[in-house]
Amino acid sequence: MAHTKEPKREITVVAAVIRDVEGRVLLTQRPKGRHMGGLWEFPGGKINRGEHPTEALIRELDEELGIKIAVDEPLTFAVHEEHDLRILLLFFRAHILAGSPRGREGQSLRWVAVSDLPSYRTPPADARLVRLLGGNEAP
Repeated sequence: MAHTKEPKREITVVAAVIRDVEGRVLLTQRPKGRHMGGLWEFPGGKINRGEHPTEALIRELDEELGIKIAVDEPLTFAVHEEHDLRILLLFFRAHILAGSPRGREGQSLRWVAVSDLPSYRTPPADARLVRLLGGNEAP
């Protein structure tokens, strides 16, 4: 009898590359005890059903960091797969319109020089973006 594979659960996630006046990028740390806890990532979150990616990014950064943003151009995308899950990540440039980022869900955040990004442990799907931002990969 042939085994049929159970379909993977699929989610789409949006994340922002936000720079400060010194050119550093904003990273947030995933809470310990959650999926990929302790890793540093570009802030963002899941897109809700029927939600446009830019709307989701605006909503997520307001909820998580208390900032109002404008979403600029898309940068790249990545696909991360686990045994029962496929995550499509959409990365956008964005800039802060109002507010100062603070971890509203208890997460740490840090402004990081692009040259220091490789020293931060990030989710596997962020690796190409880290290389791209560091000029180590053509867009």
